[in-house]
Amino acid sequence: MPALLALVSALVWGVADFVGGLASRRSTPLQTLVLTTPAGLVLIVPLALLVHGDPSGTALPGIGSALFGSMGILLLYAALTIGPMGIVSPIAAVIGAAIPVVVGLLQGDRPGIPAYVGMALAVVAIVTVGLEPQAPTDDARHQKVSTRALVLAILAGVGIGGFMAVISLAPDGSGLWSVVWARGTSTVIIAVLGGIAALRARAPYLPDENPVRAQAVWAGVLDVGANAIYVLALQIGLLSVVSVLGSLYPAATVLLARYGLAERLRPVQKVGMVTAIVAAALLALG
Repeated sequence: MPALLALVSALVWGVADFVGGLASRRSTPLQTLVLTTPAGLVLIVPLALLVHGDPSGTALPGIGSALFGSMGILLLYAALTIGPMGIVSPIAAVIGAAIPVVVGLLQGDRPGIPAYVGMALAVVAIVTVGLEPQAPTDDARHQKVSTRALVLAILAGVGIGGFMAVISLAPDGSGLWSVVWARGTSTVIIAVLGGIAALRARAPYLPDENPVRAQAVWAGVLDVGANAIYVLALQIGLLSVVSVLGSLYPAATVLLARYGLAERLRPVQKVGMVTAIVAAALLALG
């Protein structure tokens, strides 16, 4: 069950990144996130009430993870804005997966041999699905990976990995209250940063176009849904395994970029997709 939940969270995260990346390309990352984060907060509060759980001890993990998560999602959207989604997303995912795996092993996680093999294959899968797509794409400006996009993706991975590791410190049986704290804190952080950026640039606080606003809202709903599923998986599974499975989200982003943005898949990327499936099976067995 934890493996299945983690895979579902990866699928939903991948779709959220694709939709949020599209919105950021047509506005700015901060303009997008100013709508994305509160949209997620509106959803997660009633979900937390439905799931129940004891909120005791969830504030610090929630707030701490929000500091990492806010940085991670902002930098990821910035990277997706200027680089090909099929490369930026996997780079962030590999780094994002490595951090919680190390934390989990240091905390005493001891997955089986199949799981260790699955972890190695997952890294291979994430890297291979992110090899540079062949032209043409929907927009030539996003075809090549610039140094700036690469740096942003790496830093985004640090933020994502920090979020995955810190939120795992919430007590078992706490339900989704750590996600409520995380999303509430992120909403405040992004709102302040968005206001400062809008004032300095004398630009609109929100995206101008209604379709872009709708994309931003949907990205927020999907992202917080993925967070919720990931946290529920953590409460019944190992951090080192769940985090790797959750980090397979670039596969969904790459597929959507393939069919939505004409980013063609190379043969090795298709091999990466198959490798991801094998890695998921081994991690589940382990």
